[in-house]
Amino acid sequence: MTARTCIAVDSTCDLPAKFIQQHNIEVLPIYINHAKGQELDYRDPQTMLNFYKNHSRDVYGLAQSDPLSVNDMTDILKKRLLPKYDLVQVVTINSKKSDVFKRVSEAALVNEPRFRELERDEGRAPFRIRLYDSMSMFTGHALLVYELVKRIQVDKLPLNKSIREIDNMRDQVYGYLIPNDLSYMRERRHLRKGDNNISWINFKLASALNLRPIVQLHRGNTDKIDTGKGFLGALEKLLEHVKKQIQQGLTSDVITMSYGGLLEEIKDEPVLVAFREFCKQHNLKTMLSMMSMTGAVNVGPKSFALSFATDKDLV
Repeated sequence: MTARTCIAVDSTCDLPAKFIQQHNIEVLPIYINHAKGQELDYRDPQTMLNFYKNHSRDVYGLAQSDPLSVNDMTDILKKRLLPKYDLVQVVTINSKKSDVFKRVSEAALVNEPRFRELERDEGRAPFRIRLYDSMSMFTGHALLVYELVKRIQVDKLPLNKSIREIDNMRDQVYGYLIPNDLSYMRERRHLRKGDNNISWINFKLASALNLRPIVQLHRGNTDKIDTGKGFLGALEKLLEHVKKQIQQGLTSDVITMSYGGLLEEIKDEPVLVAFREFCKQHNLKTMLSMMSMTGAVNVGPKSFALSFATDKDLV
């Protein structure tokens, strides 16, 4: 991949800031509309720290996220992407859950005549935008981008072949989510897009019993697979489930994780420390990042997400 080619993701892609910087990944922001106005989620580390330190239900309880408009995306194309690149490979969140894919596609179509005009009048190289729907969210989205980067920068494969390979992996990605604040989820149930399958959460009963659901996201579908006693009980149960899949073999060498809060709140939890060591013993990397502001707005603060890829039936 040449210096005039880049990978771009929307801000819901839960990759660590260091990884994004090291691999020159462009982040397309998402609007967050809340009780005090509007702000942009573009995975800036300091902005995310401030968001989590100052998060309150009064401000963000009924906040809504919205992808960039076609006009906003046009501005990014003209001012940020067009001067630096000839080819931008965009990998988006599941198009069933968000309109990011649709908005970027519309902006590319609207600006196509402008791109051709620049080629003709200024003699610049053709500018192209390619879109790929990860059909995943949060850490699942991140896992596919990690694999794409690895194929391009480590395996030295052409972009087209790299995309074909992650396309073969896309249906192997299993994502998991543990919402921590069920009352937050209940209050927002009418705002969520494409979650008709999560009526299984009996919020009142689960809260009374201090249960947390473990939600599985696979092939664009969302289902509850289990519950745990409290957040840490659910986390321990999820990690035991993942260990079983690791023991029978994964198709990616990374486990991607994110947490909807300050990482020091969770990174030293004994159950997570033991899990990271288990992964290390099985020659797997672990990546832990802050969950995007958009993710936290939609599923609640202090939620936990994890993804892996396997071509085997789950045990």
